[in-house]
Amino acid sequence: MKLRAFALIAALATPALASADKTPADSPPTNPPTNNSPGNGVAHPMQAQPSTPSDPPKQGGDTKNAKLSDAEVRVIARLHHVNQMEINLGKEAEKSGTARIRDYARTVVSDHQSADKDLTAFAKAHKLATIPADKPMTDAERQDEKDMTTAMAHLKTLKGADFDKEFLKISVTSHEKELARIDSAMSSVTDPDLKSLLQAVKPMLQRHADQARDLLKSPQAAIDPNKPVDHLPSASH
Repeated sequence: MKLRAFALIAALATPALASADKTPADSPPTNPPTNNSPGNGVAHPMQAQPSTPSDPPKQGGDTKNAKLSDAEVRVIARLHHVNQMEINLGKEAEKSGTARIRDYARTVVSDHQSADKDLTAFAKAHKLATIPADKPMTDAERQDEKDMTTAMAHLKTLKGADFDKEFLKISVTSHEKELARIDSAMSSVTDPDLKSLLQAVKPMLQRHADQARDLLKSPQAAIDPNKPVDHLPSASH
């Protein structure tokens, strides 16, 4: 009886031991291979993949060689035209104006030549080899251009104090109008270097306008001493 009982217990224990030793074929390994495991060419789904480098978006960017917009080219053309006009006007005053006006005219010529040199260098750096001619875009601009041409033609017929007075009036008007145009043009300019250039030009234009206005108020510049006294404004009414 004892032998039969022992054999029965042994028979019942054998399947359990066999089941414990057997590992299911489809069970995942305890430590799955990583992408760094030898011979494994597939990355684990949860492992970070190397990113492909891409060009970062430009923040402000390198604007030195950036192409200018059509609106910005027009701004440059206008400023170049103004520089050339003021240079020609100043040279005319150096020939026909009185001594004080000639000093002012030399300053105008020098400042606008320097400004135009900077403008030309800026244009070339931005792939604009030649600055185009300025073309008035509105009826008001066309009328201003016509008025300036007429005023300069008349100026060339004058001498002495008459020349001084007319020259200074033109200088005040032209510089103040250009200051207003620059302020208006700022909204169409996106190139930061061009904006800086325009901002740098403004103090020069304002200084020229103020100097011309002061000279215009001066008797030496505005009044011809050879004219009869009755040409002067009356001091009392």
